[in-house]
Amino acid sequence: MTCKASEIYNQLTTLRFQLEQLTEQGRVVMARDSMNRDHPEVAGATAAALAGLDQAINATAWMETLPTLSGDYPPLKD
Repeated sequence: MTCKASEIYNQLTTLRFQLEQLTEQGRVVMARDSMNRDHPEVAGATAAALAGLDQAINATAWMETLPTLSGDYPPLKD
């Protein structure tokens, strides 16, 4: 379980890489649901998702996590 900001950064970079791979392989499709008005096309949806991940990656790159008073990093609750 994640307990440090650096681990979140690593997870975000991994997720971005995986989404990019799925997109390049043509394995991402959009649900044909009438409720999906924001991102009906794969290209626009993946571009938005990748941009959001890029923003989160850039922000978390500079975060550090302080230990508790006892010096450990206890797991976080889901």
